[in-house]
Amino acid sequence: MLWLTMKEILIDYIVSSIGGKIAYLRRQKDLSLNQLAEKAGVSVTTVHKLEKNEMTPTVTVLMKIADALGEKVGFFLEEQNGDFEYLEDIEFIPQNKGKVIRNSTGTTQIKHLALRLKGGNILALLTTLKSGTKSGDKPQSHPGEEFIYCLEGEIIYEVNGKKYYLKKGDSLHFFATLPHSWEVVGKKESKNIWILTPPPTGGTTELWK
Repeated sequence: MLWLTMKEILIDYIVSSIGGKIAYLRRQKDLSLNQLAEKAGVSVTTVHKLEKNEMTPTVTVLMKIADALGEKVGFFLEEQNGDFEYLEDIEFIPQNKGKVIRNSTGTTQIKHLALRLKGGNILALLTTLKSGTKSGDKPQSHPGEEFIYCLEGEIIYEVNGKKYYLKKGDSLHFFATLPHSWEVVGKKESKNIWILTPPPTGGTTELWK
């Protein structure tokens, strides 16, 4: 459900960042589009489209470009954020700060509220979901508990076959092992605070591996 959506968004985020990383390294090494294309053995059009995120590179093309730029392929497939580090005891996020990721279609935005405690057992998120956005075609389940507090808009949750209609101020808490799904209804987007424990992959330090 939400954890699955997060993974999908993260994949979109990583893929959409490849072009920017190629352009950054190319300029850093003072290479023109033509020069990089020649070194990598690909067309200038390919490099141009990749940098503009107009196409997704094949593994072969990415390997060629990585080699031409003197980097490992992993550099392009990892999140690069110098401000992100795991914390031992306390996590404080000032207003208008924090990690935000979006999916490529613009229907979902997730801001992390609690993420960086090393070995932490809580994942807290602020989600902004456009009307019509839903978790998937079939209910799913996962270990732990799930909590949602509706800040704006309307969202329907179905848990173990029963529907719960959440509006501003409503909350829902359940064991996530129960089959569940959700869908944003109404004309406006829905903003919610979501808390999952334990985090989807068993620990916050595992989310970005």
